[in-house]
Amino acid sequence: MLRAPIPEAGRQYAVLTVAAVLIVREFGVFKFPIPQNARLVPQFVTRIPFWGAVQFGAEMGTGMRTYSPTGLPHIVVAAIVLWASWGEAIAAGTGFALGRALMLLIFLAARNKEGADAAFEKGMPRLRPVFATLLAPLIVMLVLLW
Repeated sequence: MLRAPIPEAGRQYAVLTVAAVLIVREFGVFKFPIPQNARLVPQFVTRIPFWGAVQFGAEMGTGMRTYSPTGLPHIVVAAIVLWASWGEAIAAGTGFALGRALMLLIFLAARNKEGADAAFEKGMPRLRPVFATLLAPLIVMLVLLW
């Protein structure tokens, strides 16, 4: 287990450091790539109606295929690796999966797919600092109250 040799205070500082760096990155102060396998939805998902979606879902769920325009999920990963129980890790994974599913469902419901993509690309730079601001107090509370 990764956390076994690291004392609790060290784990707290590690998560706070990861959170601080990635939150500041969201505001554009730092610019560096985040680890990801940036491949988007493949064409086979629509060509093979059921099994294409199952394969794509398995790849997304296991991290074999992912794209994230923000580093904020990596804060959650650090907290899970350094603190979470198995139940909390499964709950976090379920929440992430539901969020990804919601994004895809919204895209599918859009009447104009290109317009939905354009709105996402245009709105993301404005949303990143908002999400980072909302996440910062939660991270501090988790670290201090854990």
